[in-house]
Amino acid sequence: MKAHRADGLSAFFEPASVAVFGSLNDSTFSMGNAFGAIKNMLGFGFKGKIYPINPSGGKALGLKAYTSVGEVSEPIDLAMLLIPPKVVPEVLNQCALKGIRSVIIGTENFAEAGEDGAVLQKQVVEIVRRSGIRALGPNTLGVLSPSIGLITTPYLLDFHSVLKGGIGYCSQSGLVSFGGHPLKDKGYPISKLCDFGNKCDVNEVDLLDYLSNDPETTVISMHLEDIRDGHAFMEAARKAVSKKPVLVFKPGRSKAGAKAAASHTGSLAGDDQIYESAFRQAGVIRVNTMREFWEVPQVFSSQPLPKGNRFAIVSATGGGGVICMDAAVEAGLAPITFTAPTIQKLAGLHPRLAHNPIDMGPLLSVIADPFPAIEDIVLTALSDVNVDCATLVLPGIKEMLESFRHLKPHLLDISKPITVFLYGTGLDGMEETLRQLEAMGFPTYLDPEIAVKSLGIAVTYSKIKSRAMQ
Repeated sequence: MKAHRADGLSAFFEPASVAVFGSLNDSTFSMGNAFGAIKNMLGFGFKGKIYPINPSGGKALGLKAYTSVGEVSEPIDLAMLLIPPKVVPEVLNQCALKGIRSVIIGTENFAEAGEDGAVLQKQVVEIVRRSGIRALGPNTLGVLSPSIGLITTPYLLDFHSVLKGGIGYCSQSGLVSFGGHPLKDKGYPISKLCDFGNKCDVNEVDLLDYLSNDPETTVISMHLEDIRDGHAFMEAARKAVSKKPVLVFKPGRSKAGAKAAASHTGSLAGDDQIYESAFRQAGVIRVNTMREFWEVPQVFSSQPLPKGNRFAIVSATGGGGVICMDAAVEAGLAPITFTAPTIQKLAGLHPRLAHNPIDMGPLLSVIADPFPAIEDIVLTALSDVNVDCATLVLPGIKEMLESFRHLKPHLLDISKPITVFLYGTGLDGMEETLRQLEAMGFPTYLDPEIAVKSLGIAVTYSKIKSRAMQ
């Protein structure tokens, strides 16, 4: 079993210089395409130095291309290998001679591809251990570090920025990272993103150590197909959980799913009950779907932790309140009864408001300007001493944005976590409103169950952290 080394990960996310090995042909968009990776980095505004490396030399996107890494006179922090598998060992040795200590191996067809690939991956492991290189991959899209404009996927993207925030995403699959997800269209507030592929060297333990100490990251969300060193993971998870939430999406719950994971990244199948128990003991919170992997962490990126599980719903529709109330009970939240002063104030506006869930529909349908009333009702509900957290059910229209601008300073003073569920009849408008609310610091969802479950998970972590600190 490989000895755990936590050193050397900063160069993967904070390099001042990057060497990119591979094809510089602008018409080839495969895992061997350095052109796409370089163009993405330039588009994202990476300010560090980029050194294209290709035996043919020449130029790429206005940058001088070097025939070998030895030709580069300056030091290099990070190397990206987007080259045929059989060439990888030789290039790794060249990187070692150059003094490069962090390498992303994007190439496929290693351990996940059968016996020959496994032998080749073993050679890679021997080289990185002997040389002291930290290697991410093989079979990986690499990393995304929005604060410095670093992105290493070789697939040419049609967007050049993502929302910066506090979520550190890690995945064992490009699909669950930035290889198959519309980051351009979703308002995920990202601090760091990493696809660690086959995990020949850098793995989930290393990433837990790094992200738990990363000041930009407030919550860690991991997709794992397997865990190679259970003891090291448990130790790293316990340390991380004492600082910030750790969420894990672990597919392969069924025998068929575990078998599929083995064929994907050479993962080792394991009894799901063992994983479930280990996560619980370490304080790791498990999420069940890919959507939850992406969306649940949003509540931790911008909201304070709840002090308890007492829960209220403020809804512009009666039906939305009922749906959220069922979800709240399933998530372990306790629906509250408002205090007498709150009930009196709400009843003075409309008798249907003096309950939990608050149904604003009857009032909003008879007043000329509903938005000041929505703001007043939200603040009244959140100010109640019986309320620890709340979900708001509101129409996903752009007019809501001004109300949230008015609400934001008051909600910061109240300091209770909220989630927002948006509904409507036009997806484009709803998603644009969602993106803008996320950018304002409000965790916003198009699914009511996830909006509520996210608060339930925040309550769970609040209890875990309290126990860990004790």
